[in-house]
Amino acid sequence: MIASLRAAHALLGRINEVVLALGRNIAWVLMALMVFIILLQVFYRYVLNSALPWPEEAALALMIWMMGLIAPSAYRWGGFVSIDMLSEQLPKWPRFVLTLFLVITATVVIVFLLQQAWIHFSSPILFNSSGLNRMLQDSGINALLGTRLEFRAAYIYFGMVTCFAMMLSVNIEVLLRNLGQTLGSPDDFPAPQIPEFFGAE
Repeated sequence: MIASLRAAHALLGRINEVVLALGRNIAWVLMALMVFIILLQVFYRYVLNSALPWPEEAALALMIWMMGLIAPSAYRWGGFVSIDMLSEQLPKWPRFVLTLFLVITATVVIVFLLQQAWIHFSSPILFNSSGLNRMLQDSGINALLGTRLEFRAAYIYFGMVTCFAMMLSVNIEVLLRNLGQTLGSPDDFPAPQIPEFFGAE
């Protein structure tokens, strides 16, 4: 049992490592684009006195996707706010029961949020995003490519589906790790290494 638990934890850990690293790299690009678009709007609004109709909506879309791609990494590295004074004072098994309860509760909440995010995304009201479609027109992308690309608001909020799906995968890894560290050897179920830029000592 412990061997199977260790293999499952190691496999899921490797998958999460790759997927979350890809998400972080995309998130940095989105953040840079968001800053550029905001500065572009500042220039047009206050220098040219002719505000563009799409930067606010574009910045919002980029922020939603950036948050959705970076939040699972923060969760995996323990970057969310937590109160652990009680658990640190408890003996091994009561601490395990408390941790197991919290992780299972988190799983239920994440599954519920994932379902709601998917319902929102798959709603038949996939209305067009007027601001971002105006950007396609102003930039000449459709004319250049000879396409009829359209931005829909649902595509923006698919970032939340992505976020909760990755957080669910991380949460399962956390559950396997807590089970393995309690039932077996903690050395066989190591926590992910926290990078230095995240504040690791």
